[in-house]
Amino acid sequence: MLWFEAVFRQSWVMLGIALSASAGLSCSSREHPPVFEPIAASGSGGGSGVAGDDNGNGNLDLGDASSNAGLCGDQQIPAISDPPNLYFIVDHSGSMGDPLPGRPGSKYENALAAISVMLRAVGHRVRYAAGVYPALLNGDGCVPGMPIFPLTAGDSPKYAAMGENGPNLDALLKRLVNLPKPNGGTPTAASLRELEPTILGLEGKKTYVVLMTDGAPNCNKALRCGVDACIPNIEHEMSSGLACDDNFNCCTPQIGGQCVDADASEAAVADLEKAGVDTFVVGMPGSEAYGSMLNRLAIAGNTARPGNTGYYAVSDTDELDLALRSIGAQVAISCELPLSKTPDNPELVNVYFDDRVVPKSDADGWRYSGENSIEFVGATCDTLSSGDVLNVQVLSGCPTVVR
Repeated sequence: MLWFEAVFRQSWVMLGIALSASAGLSCSSREHPPVFEPIAASGSGGGSGVAGDDNGNGNLDLGDASSNAGLCGDQQIPAISDPPNLYFIVDHSGSMGDPLPGRPGSKYENALAAISVMLRAVGHRVRYAAGVYPALLNGDGCVPGMPIFPLTAGDSPKYAAMGENGPNLDALLKRLVNLPKPNGGTPTAASLRELEPTILGLEGKKTYVVLMTDGAPNCNKALRCGVDACIPNIEHEMSSGLACDDNFNCCTPQIGGQCVDADASEAAVADLEKAGVDTFVVGMPGSEAYGSMLNRLAIAGNTARPGNTGYYAVSDTDELDLALRSIGAQVAISCELPLSKTPDNPELVNVYFDDRVVPKSDADGWRYSGENSIEFVGATCDTLSSGDVLNVQVLSGCPTVVR
């Protein structure tokens, strides 16, 4: 695990994630909370795509205010929490053993490091599970994928605040790290079908799939195609001493090459979407030639980004980490916060990001959006959406700080 720890530390420092520990509650209703110090958001415009996410998937866990001496109030108002599920499907094919530019380790190893960075930031707001493909017992390289880690609640944010992985995140990473080296093909369509019953059977209101791959779906041995969809031709390989080019189709039945299994993969993602499961698609180096196909998957999965590249195309470790953090923020964080009860006195309520009070403001802060809900607006929403806030706490008992 030494390589992984080194990679994780480098990734964590690079992203500059602000993980502040909580301290405890003490002040009378006549006192005021500590002065607000703005928290700089690490993302650019990260809140714009999340603030309007009103589907209830981003409800936030609250920390234990009773142990925080810097917070003011005598009653905690809990948020309603129904954490979403994240199901990671990680390509474990042979090419994922190749290096990834930016830091030591293979593409597969760095995919795990990026998952760890994401779950350090938002893991306490989600449940997560994982599968890999192809399967580990894989005679022909094309056996569909398999579940690796069961659905598990994220750890308390206290571990991230101390700069540590919690026991559940550790268990996920150890399970994914302690696998045989990457090997085999990329049976994306068959793996999505194989994992579909597991994914659809997860408890909870909403599940998201994060599909991480570095190549085109293949392994459909019955599929025939022209040179435009033949992987050996697209990648300019040789077959039996002949160049796979426009003049020679290396996917003829006689040669038995591999065609891009785009339609079946798109259909599998679309069926998950029909069942209410969105799919995020991360294309790692090696997948560049298949961008149009990955776009189709992102569109079918209801997660396409604006512009020509709908999936998350990453070329190095920095982009990989940022892609996973962006996905985590969209899934786990909403700028709308429903409360479990109506405050007794709306003028004696304060909201804290970790140990810092957030002023009430219609332009940049928080405001009531209903009797039992608040919303974060402006740069405050951006800060929350960046993933840099571990705890959101709503306390009553002290006069509301207003910007």
